[in-house]
Amino acid sequence: MPSPGVRPPAREDRWSRIAGLCGVVASIAWLAGDILLLGKPMGTADRYPLLASYDGTARDSLAAMLPASTTRLAWGALLGVLTGPLYLVACRHLRQGLRPARRRLSLPPYLLLVTGFALAPFAHGSFYYWGQAAKAVHESGAGSGVLTGLPGDMATVLFIPYGVLLACWLAGSVWMAVCVLRGPTAYPRWMCAVNPLVCIPVGALLTRVVPGAAGVAVQGAALSVGNLLFFTLSTAVLWKRRE
Repeated sequence: MPSPGVRPPAREDRWSRIAGLCGVVASIAWLAGDILLLGKPMGTADRYPLLASYDGTARDSLAAMLPASTTRLAWGALLGVLTGPLYLVACRHLRQGLRPARRRLSLPPYLLLVTGFALAPFAHGSFYYWGQAAKAVHESGAGSGVLTGLPGDMATVLFIPYGVLLACWLAGSVWMAVCVLRGPTAYPRWMCAVNPLVCIPVGALLTRVVPGAAGVAVQGAALSVGNLLFFTLSTAVLWKRRE
């Protein structure tokens, strides 16, 4: 009989599975949100002169959001923000998978990944305000340099938390891989290659090879596709090993 205050293994397994499924559900919701935010055919600079002021990721994101309706952008942002807490629950699943290893080895990657996922809803939701600001500048027809630069100023602030969360995911992924390799954890050794550092580039590759209208729809969903792959594999592996 388990000692007082200690959950029975069966209950721990059940909560671990529920937490893993939370990660899968959140990733699907965020994928849908990305499609609504960034899944429109990109506008061009001749139709949206504002785009001439930007390049790279900022230009591509604005080019996808400018043709989208306000309602579409709002739902795209809200799907991510309102389901963001599910990612924090899902991190408990990762903690359970790593916990058999020593605390000093298993706790840091968990904390780093939690930090990244805690920042993600702010970054995702901010796309609504960024896109709306760009649409307002375009529709006003104003030639003010201050107004034209407003979306760029918002993008600068937006990309700061994105940079921090990606850095946390990078550090957490490397630490998680080391933890799985050194063990013992609930994961098999090959799971050292299943983490955001690996899954997100794979997600980016998948979004690039999808053809036609489906490829346009997922053009901005690399992070969500990567996280869906990550949590799906982790949940499936731990589910099977604990049966």
